Amino acid sequence: MIGFIEKRLDKRAEFNEEIKYKLIGDDSTNFQMEYIKATSKNVSRGGLCMIIPHKISEGNVIRVEIPTDDKSRQIKAFCEVQWCKENGQGLFEVGVSFIALKEDDLEYLNKYITQHAT
Repeated sequence: MIGFIEKRLDKRAEFNEEIKYKLIGDDSTNFQMEYIKATSKNVSRGGLCMIIPHKISEGNVIRVEIPTDDKSRQIKAFCEVQWCKENGQGLFEVGVSFIALKEDDLEYLNKYITQHAT
């Protein structure tokens, strides 16, 4: 494609897993008590793309729980919504960037991405 500029800073790896998220706050200071199920599409060192059942505005902060191969461990991270668009099937595709992630979780993601990057 001529004239296309890749905005992504990091390699992506396909990651089709059930994850959970909850809205921490937005411009009206909403706080969601229960986690909502979502499906991840891909992951990078900098963030995650996921499919969710409702629209979330850019700038909102969410907390995500991401499963790992080690069933006793989950990656928990705070993320900022970068974009959200309807996917034509009544669901929304959302891109989020990690804003708080433990060092060992980042190391785990780096290993996963190195092994599965597209």
